[in-house]
Amino acid sequence: MAHQPVGDSQTITTSATSARIQFAVQTDTVRVVPISQNVHVAIGTTATATTSDYFVPSGTPATLNLGRASSMGIAGITKGASTVIDLSEGMGNPFKVDDVLTISGVTGVTGFNTTAKVVSIQEARTIGYAQFGAKLTIDHDSRALNSDNAVTTAAEARRTLTVAARTDSGSGKLYVQQVQISGAQ
Repeated sequence: MAHQPVGDSQTITTSATSARIQFAVQTDTVRVVPISQNVHVAIGTTATATTSDYFVPSGTPATLNLGRASSMGIAGITKGASTVIDLSEGMGNPFKVDDVLTISGVTGVTGFNTTAKVVSIQEARTIGYAQFGAKLTIDHDSRALNSDNAVTTAAEARRTLTVAARTDSGSGKLYVQQVQISGAQ
């Protein structure tokens, strides 16, 4: 089995208290390797690890499924107490309510690029029976921003997750890396 690293490797300092890192999901698999202590690992939108979560022995790598890697271009932004994101037309919508998103690539005005914003409303735009785009509402207060100056040419929304880890006792490190896997598993 071969691993192709995706994105940056991250490190969690582990102890008997849950610690976590957040990342934009770029593949469906994450590889974790605990050093010097056994760990319990949890993955989710706002994960907190407990001693009943997935157990990984010290020094033993584990590959865990992240679910879908979802991203979509952004066609427009509407400011407000909650921000409305218009997704590109004709592409469908890979997101659902309660997904956590990272918005990046918006230029022209500072403040629309965000991390860890929760989707609260998913609204399909339709003409007759055909869906031709979608709108998402995220928990980002953008009332003070000027959406008229927002350039979304390279903007995207991407699903975000956290990996949380804790030990039974003592401290150590957990290395976390998103990977693509090829070959026999």
